[in-house]
Amino acid sequence: MSDTHASRGPRRTDVIQHVGFEHAGVIADAARARGHEIRMYQAGVDDLALVQDDPADLLVVLGGPIGVYETEAYPWLEAEIAVIRDRLHAQRPMIGACLGAQLIAAAAGARVYPGTREIGWAPITPTEAGRRSPLAALAEADWQVLHWHGDTFDLPAGAELLASTAATPHQAYAIGSHVLALQFHPEVKPGDIETWLIGHTVELGRAGIDPRTIRRRTGEIGAVVANAGERMFTRWMEEAGV
Repeated sequence: MSDTHASRGPRRTDVIQHVGFEHAGVIADAARARGHEIRMYQAGVDDLALVQDDPADLLVVLGGPIGVYETEAYPWLEAEIAVIRDRLHAQRPMIGACLGAQLIAAAAGARVYPGTREIGWAPITPTEAGRRSPLAALAEADWQVLHWHGDTFDLPAGAELLASTAATPHQAYAIGSHVLALQFHPEVKPGDIETWLIGHTVELGRAGIDPRTIRRRTGEIGAVVANAGERMFTRWMEEAGV
């Protein structure tokens, strides 16, 4: 666990990171702009009991290449799901990106399982609820987002579907005003994309995806999407009261 930003006030965001090259990006930018200290935890390395015992105003659970169902190989996943379940029961604000959204779904009692792989830039289709939600900021980017997942999940009981794609019907959901869960990656800053391409070299090769395509498209729309994403997260934090 490491402190990555000097405190600007009483508010704090805890971030659970699963791989070193996937950062909180514009989520952290939005939180810092609202006076939050950012406290980082490395999943599988740091003691997540600290997240549970000293709950932050906001918890952000990032993505990673692990399946939620791989608890025998990665037993610490059970402790992480327990932390998330406690926050759900307490209705404490939480954002999940990709694996984070899957972990929240699992903690809420929904099934997580292998789905259709989606990698690269492509649009989502918002529901009517999504158009009324903070996701509406993504309309400024023509609903283009970065996808990078192979698993999917059933919609948790009580959740509201916000967006879909043809391959993945459950792309985004909300639980009340305290949970925003996104299968895609609007948090990514364009300057970070090269670390993703390096970190996912084997996956890209196996999927037959040319990294130059993602790199080029990031140069074309990455900044617009990141700006829209920061506005989305800012509005969500305002509505969640954090």
